[in-house]
Amino acid sequence: MSALPATAVLVPLPRPRLERGSPPAVPLVVPPAASASATPPAATRAALEELLKARRLQAEAPPLRGESRHTPLPTGMPAIDGLLRGGFPRGQMSEVFGPPSSGRTGLVLSLVARTTQTGALAAWVDPGDRFDPSSAAAAGALLPRLLWLRGPRGRPEEARALPEAVSALATLIGSGLFTVVVLDLAGFSEREWRRLPGTTWIRLQRAVASSTSALVLIADAHVASSALGASLALRPDGPRFSGAPGPGRLLTGLTAFAEAGPYARRQASFALHAV
Repeated sequence: MSALPATAVLVPLPRPRLERGSPPAVPLVVPPAASASATPPAATRAALEELLKARRLQAEAPPLRGESRHTPLPTGMPAIDGLLRGGFPRGQMSEVFGPPSSGRTGLVLSLVARTTQTGALAAWVDPGDRFDPSSAAAAGALLPRLLWLRGPRGRPEEARALPEAVSALATLIGSGLFTVVVLDLAGFSEREWRRLPGTTWIRLQRAVASSTSALVLIADAHVASSALGASLALRPDGPRFSGAPGPGRLLTGLTAFAEAGPYARRQASFALHAV
């Protein structure tokens, strides 16, 4: 039920040595800055572009005859896919928000797992450094198909984390390589993300509009979504335990409630299983 991370401060890194033809067993990772000095956005973009070039990442194979790359991206969760009328829309900025334990990360992780299982690439920008690769793999995500950008949460560079994340996000979308790009704002207060320029979300929507990618934000509360993007508000409906009440019970998952809107509210409940 944990999720992939989402925003980061990037620095140029030594290229990891990989045997040709042998994919890594962990996500392609850009770790947090090693020093207290923040990396300027231009250096962030250059470092990310160099990393993508060095790894020679390839987009999905050309579409099959009759195949559309503009169909929604399903999560594999019937209740949510029904609520979204097929899944998260491509070429749009969507959001999933709610309090902790509402299933926001697990839901988006299910989207990433389903996407990478089709052979496509996903990117998770993680300013809060919250990603747990083992939980992601257990949920079905193919880690060699995932780019993880780590952030400096709790470090002196934290004030730069969100601007650097947005810079990296635009680079990832512009590369045309990633079918799903996630920005994880969970744990960041409204005051923190409101420090970003007011045009931030407009620029990101314009960037993704000309692509076949889906941009998904994770947050504690409503941040932004495009006119045709999905906006899912989640709230926890309670944990589920194994066995009779008592100290020996194990947490097996949680149930949550989702509303899609923002105007004609559609509702559904769903369950996440502990992994």
